[in-house]
Amino acid sequence: MNLTISLCFGGLTLAILLGLFRLGRGPTVLDRILAFDLIAISAVGMVVLLSVLWATPVYLELILIFSLLGFLSTVAFVFYLHGSQPMEGESQTQDSARESGHDKSSP
Repeated sequence: MNLTISLCFGGLTLAILLGLFRLGRGPTVLDRILAFDLIAISAVGMVVLLSVLWATPVYLELILIFSLLGFLSTVAFVFYLHGSQPMEGESQTQDSARESGHDKSSP
């Protein structure tokens, strides 16, 4: 059992290191969001393994809080990016409306 838990810790450590590399390297914002989510999930997995190793249910609240914070921060960041960037067809429609003089935003 201890060998299995040690191998899992090694795998999760490798996942966190690769996530940190992708978080710093990018190249896109979506890559960084997914890397942050990978790091959060791996950290939760490490806490779960510690809880199993020490045979204690004390860390269940911590596991739930980390899971919720990781998920909500990912959703909030994606929601923020979705609101700050124009939709694919939206900018072309506004440009053609301005050129034809039918722009609703101008008086």
